[in-house]
Amino acid sequence: MIQYTPRYRKVLLSGLLCLLLVLPGTTISAAEIEARPIKSEEEVLKGVRALRILAAEMKAGEPTHGITKDAVEAQAQRILQEKLPTLKLDPKAITLLFIHVNVAGFQSRLGYHGNLNVELKRPSMILVGKDFPESPIQEYRVTLATVWAQSIIFTGEVFAPTAVRKAVDEVLERFIAEFRKANP
Repeated sequence: MIQYTPRYRKVLLSGLLCLLLVLPGTTISAAEIEARPIKSEEEVLKGVRALRILAAEMKAGEPTHGITKDAVEAQAQRILQEKLPTLKLDPKAITLLFIHVNVAGFQSRLGYHGNLNVELKRPSMILVGKDFPESPIQEYRVTLATVWAQSIIFTGEVFAPTAVRKAVDEVLERFIAEFRKANP
């Protein structure tokens, strides 16, 4: 029986790579991939099958008014599972839905207020050295890039977590609507 170890995986992957290189016409280099410009916001959401939800940590010393990272993540997860059941929510996914909540440190006559920013970050390729059409590409680099973002300023007359929940609901409803257009 073969025991699955990191060394075994490395040997297996090396063998697979050699096989692909030996077979003519089976590999495609990054230079051969046709680069097409993205023409609509819908296209940046197309093909997303799984994502990871990550809320920003509340910074030490900043007022939280009872709002926690875990509560924001749980709310986002509940909404997405309920309204987009085909979208897999997985902590190992590369595509990232990042949520940042900032609440003002005082209560005005209107109640609490703050802002919410939600970003979808997807793996993207950077063409290093390609600053002009005639510039040669020096190398390809992969990074997470923000491809969709929405921000909202919110206020709440009573309890700050209520205002945050309403803001998260509103922004995620926008995300869900656009996601459904891109992935019918």
